[in-house]
Amino acid sequence: MRQILGGRKSFSGLKPEILLKSLPFLLFIYTCHNLFLSQYSIFRVFELERASQEVQKQINQYRAENDKKEQLLELVKEHPEHFKEKFAREYMQMQREGEFILILKD
Repeated sequence: MRQILGGRKSFSGLKPEILLKSLPFLLFIYTCHNLFLSQYSIFRVFELERASQEVQKQINQYRAENDKKEQLLELVKEHPEHFKEKFAREYMQMQREGEFILILKD
């Protein structure tokens, strides 16, 4: 029956010392591969961490801008007439009757 299998060998001929010595080496190789060559290598983890920090900075900037705009909205709700007049003067370049505006250029 062994001759029919045609050269297949079993691991029964290996000494236990060889297996015990090769296991740490294989584990070391596997660990090195995961740390440096795999899809989630240590370099990729650092890159993702840096990208996450940049995104967090942008989020904080947008939140600060949003807070400023919410404060401005509250001011507009409290004093609508003041901001209507300010808008008319600055953007529509309107003036009151009898008022003269002097434009100075640099």
